[in-house]
Formats: sequence, C-alpha cells, structure tokens
Amino acid sequence: MLNVFVVLAGLVVLAASAIFGIFLPLTRQAAAVRYGPKVVTEAPRPVHILWGILGSIIGGVIVIVGVAGPFVEVPAGNVGVVTNFGQVQTVTLEPGLHLVVPIYQRVTNVDTRVQPHQFQEIDAASRELQTVKLTGTMNYHIDGQFASDLFQRVGTDFAAKIIDPAFNDFIKTVVPDYSVNDILAKRDEIRSLAKTQLAANLSQYHIIVDDIYIANIAFSDAFQQAIEDKQVAQQQVQTEQQILAQKQIQAQQAVAAAKGQADATVTLAEGQSKANALLNASLTDQILEYQYIQKLTDKITVMLLPSGNGTIFDLKSLINPSPSAAP
Repeated sequence: MLNVFVVLAGLVVLAASAIFGIFLPLTRQAAAVRYGPKVVTEAPRPVHILWGILGSIIGGVIVIVGVAGPFVEVPAGNVGVVTNFGQVQTVTLEPGLHLVVPIYQRVTNVDTRVQPHQFQEIDAASRELQTVKLTGTMNYHIDGQFASDLFQRVGTDFAAKIIDPAFNDFIKTVVPDYSVNDILAKRDEIRSLAKTQLAANLSQYHIIVDDIYIANIAFSDAFQQAIEDKQVAQQQVQTEQQILAQKQIQAQQAVAAAKGQADATVTLAEGQSKANALLNASLTDQILEYQYIQKLTDKITVMLLPSGNGTIFDLKSLINPSPSAAP
C-alpha cells in the first residue's frame, strides 16, 4: 500500500512540474508572438523551464521507484524470505514494514501459523491383504527461523512434495502390521505412530507436526458387504436367542403355575381330609338322631314310637349294616 502512495506522489510531482514549469511558460511565450508587438508579454525565464524539467525528472524517478516496490510489508504470522537476484538469503524478515532494494531484492512471505493439510486417499493392505483406504488431516507449522532453508530446498509447494509422500509411505508401511479388526480398534495407536514418525521425518525440513487425525477408514466393497452380512446374521441370532429365552421364561412360568396349582390342590385335599376326620369324630348318636328328626318334621306331624325304643331306626345299623342283613 505504501508503494501506491509513492507512485501517486511521483505522479503529482511530475504533473505539477510539467504543467507549471514547462507547459504554462511556453504557452505564454507563444501567445506573445501570436498577437504581435502590441501585446507585451514577459518571456519565460530559462530557469523556470529548467526547474520544470528537473521536477518532472524527479517525479518520474519517484514513480519508477514506487512501481518497483521498495517497501515490503510482512504480515503477522509470516516471515519474509529475501532473495538477491534469485539467491536465497539466510536472514528472514520479521512481520512489519521493511525497505528493500528495488529490482535487486525480492521478498516471499512464508506462513508460520498452524495450518491444516488434507491428505489424499491412500490405498494400503491389512495383514489379511484386505484393501484399506485411509484419509486424514495433519496440523503443522513451519519454524520461521529456518524458513529460508525450506524455501531454498523445497519451495513453497512443500506439502505436495514432502508431506503427502511421507504420510503415504508411513501408511503403507504400518497398516500391514494390523488385522482388519485391529485397524478399527487401534485407530488412536495408528494416529500416534503416524504423528511420531512423520514428525521425525519432516523435522529435517523444519516442519513441525502438531497433530494428525485419521478422518476415514474404508474397506473394499466386497469386504464391506461381508461385514454388513455378518452384522445382519448376528442380529438375527440375537433375535432368535431373545425369542428362545422368552419362551423358556414362559415355560418356567407355566411349570411354576402348575406346581402351585398342584400344591394348592394337595393342601386343599389335606385340609378337607382333616375336616372330615374332625367331623366324623364329632358325630355322636344324639346329633345323628336330631338331624334325622329335623329332616322328617316337615312331612310327619304325629310320630308313634314303639315302647322301649328310643328311635324309629337303628341309625348305626343304617350307617354300618351287618353282613347278615345284606340281601
């Protein structure tokens, strides 16, 4: 932005010098010659024109300097790598405004803040030689003190040149040590190993690895379908086991109910037997005669009893007839 102001200032000096130092004095001289001797006009002094030419030259130089860009601003979170006619200098510029030699020196800003880098999808093989596809993201930043070395050795497109190949090589080297089930279960372990090994590999380029995330793990379509079929089968088995367990519970409940009913029947029978025994023990001759008479009183109004007999019939003989009385 400061270079733009320099260019504008040069244009102003150039225009003012050309108009007031050259163009207007020459115009006044031309007007005096045109209207003849009756018009008296002071001829311009050569020194005025000389100053105008000098001012125009200065203005032009200022414009050229401004266009060349002697002022360089390094934004916050960046360092400036200086090159002298293409030769990288070891000293880097800190954030701020700097003055460089136009044309001779150029400054390239290198971002030193933490940046994410999305890895390309990588095909690897598990221990069972099953195809595994992984994608991930790495957060990294550049050591600003050595940005010039990275710029000289790799350039600004270092992500595609060194980060992607390093991660690709790591994945294809480490993943075959794990089975398919372990790859999913030990995802954090693989991520930790990737961070450690990539950090060691990229440190030679002064790239610091902050963290690595495994974004996605996928398998071949056939293997993925096999996993889904297995899961469906397991769910069906679990459903059948639940149904069987429910039926077993119902059967146990039925057995328990039947046992309870049987126990209740036995208990009732025992109680009835005890009641009958107590009833038999309490049936005396007088009680039987009384009950018999009560049954007959609603039909017989007058009853004649033979002399010497206490009852009409021998109730005990009716209950327990003798063998001789049998027909």
